[in-house]
Amino acid sequence: VKAKAADKPGVTRAKQWIKIGTNLDLLDTPGILWPKFEDQTVGLKLAFTGAINDDIYDREKVTALLLGIMRRDYPERLAERFKLTGDVPEDGLEILELIGRKRGCLVKGGVVDLEKAQNIVLNEFRAGKLGLVTLDEVPAEDGEKSSE
Repeated sequence: VKAKAADKPGVTRAKQWIKIGTNLDLLDTPGILWPKFEDQTVGLKLAFTGAINDDIYDREKVTALLLGIMRRDYPERLAERFKLTGDVPEDGLEILELIGRKRGCLVKGGVVDLEKAQNIVLNEFRAGKLGLVTLDEVPAEDGEKSSE
């Protein structure tokens, strides 16, 4: 028995039982997210990872926010992956434009194709090409809040 699987939301649409062995069955169910998040950062983190359908939010804004977080928390990985040299802009949208230029995402007149650049950033982040990162604040070992 085969079950369809993918790294995007909405593939499993109904419950299905899958027989794994003589004494073991697996219940595959669709993941369900609540319609509204009390904390906006929860929704952003889910969008960064691809757990929310890319068509339902402002991808440019979300990608710019992700780049801002990467610049703050993992600047060396951002610079290494996208071959950024010198001072990296603080604004996520400016970083996105810089990455678009570096990766040749240009259209007529030398303007950056932001949609193509967004696809590159999100796909590479989700594929782990920027390394292992955490989007959550990790408390210091002594139980105190880390100083980030």
